[in-house]
Amino acid sequence: MKNYYKILGISQTSSLETIKRAYRTKAKACHPDTNTDKNSKEKFQLLNEAYQVLKNDKKRRLYDYRLNMGYRSQKVYYHQGRRSYHNYKYAQNPYYAHRSAGTSHKNRKLEKAFDNILFLLMLMAGLYAIGFGFYRLYFEKIEGVNPLAGIISGAIFTLVIVFGWILRYRK
Repeated sequence: MKNYYKILGISQTSSLETIKRAYRTKAKACHPDTNTDKNSKEKFQLLNEAYQVLKNDKKRRLYDYRLNMGYRSQKVYYHQGRRSYHNYKYAQNPYYAHRSAGTSHKNRKLEKAFDNILFLLMLMAGLYAIGFGFYRLYFEKIEGVNPLAGIISGAIFTLVIVFGWILRYRK
């Protein structure tokens, strides 16, 4: 995937005004009418493509998402009337918009730590449900209450949590 930020010579956190200013200065220098270079037309088309993606907020979010998450071979821009991409709505989330590489690395570490803590808490809740069900079954029976339902639901909950955790790390 082409890095449109490098093409325009701006940073990933640049504002819309900065993008417009960079596009105008580069467009004046690369325009085929003023520049006699053989590759001026291709350079100008690439510059125009970068500007069209970065000036539109939805397209920029999708581009930033794909740039940060490693989708290198897909085009971001699309023409009106054509079908949009399958994960376009997912990339509209403001969480993925305009993230620099340094902050996303910190966020990933924090998210990973939070995921680990949440997994352990949910695993303990499932194991507690199983243990409490066995306690009610053998030591402190209550009339009219079936502790097997708690044991079975706690076991299913624990297995689903562990199975989901294993699938997450296989990706």
